[in-house]
Order: sequence, then C-alpha cells, then structure tokens
Amino acid sequence: MSQPTTPSHTGLILVLGAALVAFAAKCAWALNSFGTSDIVIFSTFAKQLAVEGLAETYRNNTMFNHTPLTALLLRGLYAATNGDFASFASGFRLITALADVGSLAALLFVQRRTGRPAWWVLALFAASPVSIMVSGFHGNVDPFMVMFLLWAVAMLIVRRPVLCGVLFAVACQVKIVPVLLAPIFLCWWWQQDRTGLWKFSGAAAVATLAGWSVPLVQCPGPFLRNVFGYASYWGTWGVTYWLHVTGAEVFKTVSFKGLSDAQNWVSFDLKCLMVAGVLTLAWRRRKVDGAEFFTTLTAAFAVLFVFAPGAGPQYLIWIAPFLAWSLPRWSVAVTLCSSVYMFAFYQSTEMKHAFPWELSFPKGPEIAVWGPWMNVAWVAFIALLATQAQSWWQPAETAAPLVENTAPSVS
Repeated sequence: MSQPTTPSHTGLILVLGAALVAFAAKCAWALNSFGTSDIVIFSTFAKQLAVEGLAETYRNNTMFNHTPLTALLLRGLYAATNGDFASFASGFRLITALADVGSLAALLFVQRRTGRPAWWVLALFAASPVSIMVSGFHGNVDPFMVMFLLWAVAMLIVRRPVLCGVLFAVACQVKIVPVLLAPIFLCWWWQQDRTGLWKFSGAAAVATLAGWSVPLVQCPGPFLRNVFGYASYWGTWGVTYWLHVTGAEVFKTVSFKGLSDAQNWVSFDLKCLMVAGVLTLAWRRRKVDGAEFFTTLTAAFAVLFVFAPGAGPQYLIWIAPFLAWSLPRWSVAVTLCSSVYMFAFYQSTEMKHAFPWELSFPKGPEIAVWGPWMNVAWVAFIALLATQAQSWWQPAETAAPLVENTAPSVS
C-alpha cells in the first residue's frame, strides 16, 4: 500500500467549509420541520416498542420491517424526547446529520491513503443536495448504513479484517440491504488473504448474531418475515413503475404487501437479476486492489438501482461515496438527476406544496406528478451501467491498479 499523502490545507478548508454549511442547513431544516411520513411511522414504532417490547412489535405489526439496532435507536430517542413528536422528529434527523459527518471522515481517511477523491469531489459530497434532503428533511436510517459500510471498506483498504467484518455487520444491523453485498467482501478476502477471510467472516458472524440474537430466539418467524421479506414499494421505481402505469389490473397495486401473483413474479425476477449481477461482480473483481473495491461497490449499487423492484428517494445516498471515489464526473451527473427527482417527490407530497417543506406525507395519487421525474434518476443509473459495464465486467486481473499516492490539487 502507498504511504499516506500530505493533506492540502486549501483543499481541506474547502471541504470542511462545505461540510459546515451543509450541516448547518440540515440542522436548521430538522429543527423547523416534521420531515416525511417515515418519521411519523418511526414515532409510531417507537411508542409500540416502548409499550410492547421488540418481540411483540415484530409479532403484532407486519409493517415493522426494521432491524433490532434501528429499534434500539427508535426506543432510545422516544425515551429521551418523552414521546414528544416534534422533538423526536428533529432529534432523529440531527443524529443522521452527524452520521453524514462520519461518512465524510471515512472518505478523508481513504483519500489520505489513495489520493482520491479530489478535493472538489469531497466538497460536492459534503454539500450534496441529496444528502441535505435526506438528513435535513426526509428522516430515515440510511445515512447510518452508508457510514458503517463506508468505514468497513476503509478498513478493508488498510487490511483490518476484524474491524471490516464488525463494521459490515453493523451496517447490516441498520438496514438489511448490505447483506446483498456480502459475496463481494467474501470473494475479495478469499482471493487476497485467506486468513483475513476467516477473521472477517468470524467477526461479521459474531456481530450479526449478537445483534439479531433477541428476535432470533424470541420471534424468529416474524423477524425473518418482516425484515428479509421487505422489498420496498412495488410500482414506485424503474421496471415496476412502468408496469404500473400500463394500467393493467394485475399491476395496479402500489405497496410492499398484498401484491398480485404477477407482481410477485416480477419482483422475484428482478431480485434474481440483482443477485446475479452482484455475484458476477464479486467473482470477476475479486483480484482488484483494495482501493478499487470502491469501484466494485459502485458497480454493485448501479446494478441494484437499475433492477430494483422498488426504491425510496432516501436510497439515493447509498451509492454517493463510492461513486465519488470511482467516477467523479458521474457522481456530479447522478447527484443532479437524483436531486431533480427528489425535489419533485417532496414538492408533490408536501402537505402545503410549499418550499421549504414541513411535512411530506404521500397518499398515493401524487405518483402521477413525481412518477415521471423518477425516470430522470433511473435513466441516469441505466446510462451509468451501460457505459461502464465493459470496464466493470473485465477480467479482474486487468482491473485498474491502486492509484499512485500523489496529493490531489484543488480544481
């Protein structure tokens, strides 16, 4: 591995300034709004968790599709705010804004060891409107998942398999989607360091079982069904959206439950394509250098977004740090396209249809307004996958080597 780079003071000031402005914007928005229906639902979950406990919540509420760690966060915040909704809504988003700071710190850690991303890319990442809308307004646990996954990759780069495994497991404790990326980690460690593979796998398994132990013992069926069975809202993204707008009776339901047989088969087929794409990437790119692991995850997320049967607007932060490292210009394009879609979504679902938004509560019919704008983001991912597929799918031994350790200039 290359020796750490010497930080550029001008570049660092640029990035920290952008991060400070973005953090202030997120805090101000969080303190002067209620967020989205996700926050309302989280508050309801938190009250139920406080009254009934984790196991009974899984048994009695099929909508509760979150992991025990998220449940712990909700219950703790509910207790800290004495059940006051406004305080709960603000506090939740203030915490996620801190998670964004943790993600930026991880990218700075990686930049010092790889020379990438450039300072201007880090500044864009720090002040991304996508991130501001998610952490400042929307309110969900996705920023935590991104932070832990990003630090897991950072530990992979510096060959710390135990820390990598623990952090990866914690990311899976926040949201279940990183489990789809497990083959990429396993194949890389298998190729690069067999001892590291056992350390990574052991640490990840212990941390995962520890986090899931209570529901696995007390209510394994409801826990596995609620958490692993969730596939986002059918008809809100990509292929399923276009099937929905055909008007066909079998595709009319926009939900994550109560779907027709045809909808379930479409979801199953799309999930198979997602898994096949990730497995192919895991095997073919198992020989890449540690830093190029960022590119592998960029490719994996591109596959997920192209074929996902459903996606919430907050999901669009998942790919951001990995795309910033691997393809800076594409990160600008994807950020812009994602921002356009998200603005249309929140503006059409906000109760007063006014900006700055106070409460976004989708009721269904608004899909006629924001649905077409979703295609701006989806087509961006299709274009990304189409233009980069050849380089991503090339034999692993010809993949790009670790970038030379040269301090990037401010541009």
